[in-house]
Amino acid sequence: MEPTVVYVHGAFISDSAWWWRPTGDLLAKKGITSRTVSLPSCGAAPPLGDLHADADVVRNLVKEIGGPVILVAHSYGGQVVTEAAVGQKNVRHLVYISAPVSDGKALGECDFISDEKKANGTAGEGQGRFKTKVIEAFSDPQMIREAISRLTRQSLAVFTQAPEGAAWREIPSTYVVCLEDGDVAVPEQRKQAARTTYSVDVPTNHFPHIERPDLIVDILLDVIKKTQKNPAA
Repeated sequence: MEPTVVYVHGAFISDSAWWWRPTGDLLAKKGITSRTVSLPSCGAAPPLGDLHADADVVRNLVKEIGGPVILVAHSYGGQVVTEAAVGQKNVRHLVYISAPVSDGKALGECDFISDEKKANGTAGEGQGRFKTKVIEAFSDPQMIREAISRLTRQSLAVFTQAPEGAAWREIPSTYVVCLEDGDVAVPEQRKQAARTTYSVDVPTNHFPHIERPDLIVDILLDVIKKTQKNPAA
């Protein structure tokens, strides 16, 4: 049975399906079903959820799918899957894309967020900072406009809460290091990757699933082969 790939987006994001579409469309051509979630900590108006509410949404979708699942976490989404996948027997693999692999710390406490970002107000001013990163990441003006139109407010709570549990300790995982990432330094990505089972480098910005979806699909196909060969991999 082919696993379902579930994409868990990062902070300040709305319309998760749009951010995943370049990769999701290629996966569909390979016969692989993928799903996206909308995290309640992101939204245009209060009340916004927190990290644990985000994890609940992912956990509920995993249970709804029932069959084998591969969770793909981008950026802040790493905190979410690290909690959500704990104890979920049908989650066969975790994929972290330039994401934190928490060892029990809140996002605001770990080195994944630099001192410069903390000083500038990670959540209070983060949407504006993230807008700048989107402009830096993409060269196509239409892509920039589309991406910026899908940025939204982010709950402050997610930066002060630690995941309940660490799924990467019990589930095989792959880290995707983005070598041209303008948001998370490569040395910090490698520090996070040291906690995962496998690590793969890609020559992309912070959004490889948009910039080079072909590379992400190749990585996911390799992960699927691993899970089919060894259900515990």
